[in-house]
Amino acid sequence: MSGMVKKYILWTYVMFFVFLLVIGLTMFLLKSQPVVDILIVLSSWTATFVFIIMFRKIYPQGNLWNFVKSQFRERITISTVLCVVLIQFLLLVGSLLITNKVWNVPINEQLAASWASLLILFGYNLILGPLGEELGWRGFVLNELQKRFSPLKSAIIVGLTWGFWHAPLWLMSGYSGLQLVQYIICFLSAIVAISIIITAFYNLNHNLIISIMIHQLFNYFMGIQVGNILNTLTVTSVLYLIVAVVLVLVNYRKCLYR
Repeated sequence: MSGMVKKYILWTYVMFFVFLLVIGLTMFLLKSQPVVDILIVLSSWTATFVFIIMFRKIYPQGNLWNFVKSQFRERITISTVLCVVLIQFLLLVGSLLITNKVWNVPINEQLAASWASLLILFGYNLILGPLGEELGWRGFVLNELQKRFSPLKSAIIVGLTWGFWHAPLWLMSGYSGLQLVQYIICFLSAIVAISIIITAFYNLNHNLIISIMIHQLFNYFMGIQVGNILNTLTVTSVLYLIVAVVLVLVNYRKCLYR
């Protein structure tokens, strides 16, 4: 891992923790929920903010706007888009069916009730994470790591780094004891699995729309499932891990060897 990638990761962590501190102080001092909501959205863009600030040091001869455009320039095939959507939709259906069988929760009671809720959650989830994180984690970190490591190793490194970046949120989850341990393990497992899935599909065309789409569908499908969050996360993490393992096995040579 290059020194610049390490510096980027360090400052991404630092800025995110600073944002969380500011959010906490705002909640305590101002008690203004709209301001808190705006700060939460801004905090999710930390990976992009740090990349923009560091761009001249990372690519001294580069142009930021040209770099951003290059991340969306490659043509995406319809089959790739359909495959991504179908896989994640089937994983949602699988999660609903397993929850229904294991915990006897009717499927209609597992989903957000109204179309308005579904639309609002889609827009909110899109700006909260996928749009704000992928330029840094995939556009920069993943591509830099793949210059030195295999796609699989790079995906795992990004997944773990990306996962532990969320560590403060684990302590804010409301869980404790064994439930907190379960939450952390499932959260990390899901993040690493998503990172592997994103890498597999992103490497087909190197267009960030694919990584944004996979990230968005994961967040959105998790968000529209109401009820026991820990159960949902546990089932979802297992399903995504299965897909990640299948992708590694199908692309064995491509994932493990350069």
